[in-house]
Amino acid sequence: MSEEEYKKALKRGERDFRRDTSAGIYPYLPALDSVIDQSDIKGEVHIGTMEIPLEMVIGTRTEGRQRAFSRTFMPILGTETEFASKWSNLYDIQTTEGLRDPIKCFEYMHRFYVQEGNKRVSVMSYLDAGTIAADVTRLLPKEWDAPERKLYDEFLEFWHAVPIYDIEFTRKGSYERLAELMGRDLKAPWPEEAVDQLTSAYQYFRTLYLRNGGGHFDTTCGDAMLAYLSYFPNEDLLDTPGSIIVERLNRLWSELALEDPDKEVVLMDEPTKAESEPAHGVLSRLAYHTPYSSAHPLKLAFLYEKPLATSRWSRNHDAGRKEVEGHFHGMVETVAYEDCASDEHFATAVAAAIEQGVDVILTCSPMLMANTAKAAIKHPEIRFLNCSCNLPHSRVRSYYGRMYEAKFVTGALAASLSDSHRIGYQANIPMYGSIAEINAFAIGAAMVDPKVKIRMAWSKRGEESLYHRMADEGVTMMSGSDVTAPYDDPCALGLYQLVGGIVHNLALPVWDWGRYYNLIVQGLLNGAWREDSDKEHPHAVNYWYGMSSGVIGLKLSNDLPYYSRKLADQLIDGITYGMLDPFAGELRSQTGVVQPAGSPRLKEQLVVSMDWLNDNIEGDLPENWHPVDVTSVATGERAHPLDPTAPPVPPKPEEDEAASKGGSSE
Repeated sequence: MSEEEYKKALKRGERDFRRDTSAGIYPYLPALDSVIDQSDIKGEVHIGTMEIPLEMVIGTRTEGRQRAFSRTFMPILGTETEFASKWSNLYDIQTTEGLRDPIKCFEYMHRFYVQEGNKRVSVMSYLDAGTIAADVTRLLPKEWDAPERKLYDEFLEFWHAVPIYDIEFTRKGSYERLAELMGRDLKAPWPEEAVDQLTSAYQYFRTLYLRNGGGHFDTTCGDAMLAYLSYFPNEDLLDTPGSIIVERLNRLWSELALEDPDKEVVLMDEPTKAESEPAHGVLSRLAYHTPYSSAHPLKLAFLYEKPLATSRWSRNHDAGRKEVEGHFHGMVETVAYEDCASDEHFATAVAAAIEQGVDVILTCSPMLMANTAKAAIKHPEIRFLNCSCNLPHSRVRSYYGRMYEAKFVTGALAASLSDSHRIGYQANIPMYGSIAEINAFAIGAAMVDPKVKIRMAWSKRGEESLYHRMADEGVTMMSGSDVTAPYDDPCALGLYQLVGGIVHNLALPVWDWGRYYNLIVQGLLNGAWREDSDKEHPHAVNYWYGMSSGVIGLKLSNDLPYYSRKLADQLIDGITYGMLDPFAGELRSQTGVVQPAGSPRLKEQLVVSMDWLNDNIEGDLPENWHPVDVTSVATGERAHPLDPTAPPVPPKPEEDEAASKGGSSE
């Protein structure tokens, strides 16, 4: 009986060997000693005996038995060998009474290499066992700067709290995120009951995930479970019927595919022809390409995080909504829902919009992204967009602006008007795109004044204005928030100069949401959404338009000197026509050269996810900083001399304190 099983295992081994050989893959088990040098190890830790995942046992410690197995631990030696006899004997023991002695192995970088017990691993692999008992010794790798090394450090932190090997991630921060979703942290060991619950939940999810096709993704089961729990955070997996989990997974496949760390958000930095072509030039084609007409208009719903009465950000988007209705002459109808910050209010607004027969829902704050993604999974018949940047959701398209272009111009303006070689910069919460704005400002300033230093300060709610904090340093030229005025000075917005204790506004970056929404809607009418879609290869799409599209502008003070205005106009023209970009050519950070002279413009993804500061910036990124998936957008409740929008509605008594001070963020 066992001899027949060995023959079957041998056939599997020979098949795997041939497949790897023909594909140019090394067909034997890797030997750890031939992969790493002793100098690569900084220490050993004996973990003890425990059950380890068989799928993570990938090789041998030495080369001794390396060529007796295929890369999949199946035997490849003949049936007449002593090896075959011993393998068959172990098979009999396992199927009658069970193997009792643990294997001995070394763990290196979350993978196991066998010192003693290779045939036992082979037998258990042939029997499709999930785990095997092992006496584990951990080899601690030396430090080196690589993503996999940083991920392993995060695993070790997780291990000290939750000593299990099963769960593996491919993205930084995932272990900490998992702990948060479980209502815990990684600062102290978890109770045994909590560890057992997590292990059981993972194994339950893993079984369902792999049974329903999850194995064809490049991501791990851990990545998939974390994505699932992010959409459904308030449920106990073990109490959820498998049929419900499977049904949800079927709706989440496109999102799970995006958990592959090598797949990026597609940033569309210019409108397509279908989006930019004016309505009067395509009306004859619309009847053919789209079902929408004046009799059957495209229906849009706009959801605002905060009330219109307390939020300039919401009012600006609402003005853009109204412009869309007028621009398309009856082919587009819109409806708006305000104060959608809470889960309950958001769900109510979505339900009401769908009841009214909308085709598209736009959520106008990055803080609404999580609920938007969940709604998109629940309602695949509706197209969803969210105002944010670089968010990896294929079912929700995001849209934001290249505000760094305007910052580049204001940086140059600031340096042209400052006589101290020092400029202040108020930075808001670090987010995708915000570091690019800081660096573009600094680069623009340095191109005018090579000696200039940018004194950066991170803003905190309730703090005094930037100039109060920098008055003692002799800094009078400053770049403040573009949307929210500080509570102690409603004029300290955009680029301004302090003269005799009085703020003089110089320039203010502005959004044209009407123009942006016209471009988006034109694309919807002309079929651009369908052209950008790929069901077989799902990807996240982010519209990231800038000055060249007319969605980002710069309001200049009438008091600017002639040549300063001329400088700003020339820089704006250079950006608009693609002849000038702050991130082309040589770039220098605080720690060295980012890219050498002659280099092309940084790719969009590298601009959005910058994690370095220009060499003329005085200040640091927050400790343990990494880009977050929300954009810090503020309400800005006070009027500003350069703000082209209508005066804000006075705060009502019942409004929250932050909004009444103009210091909240959306």
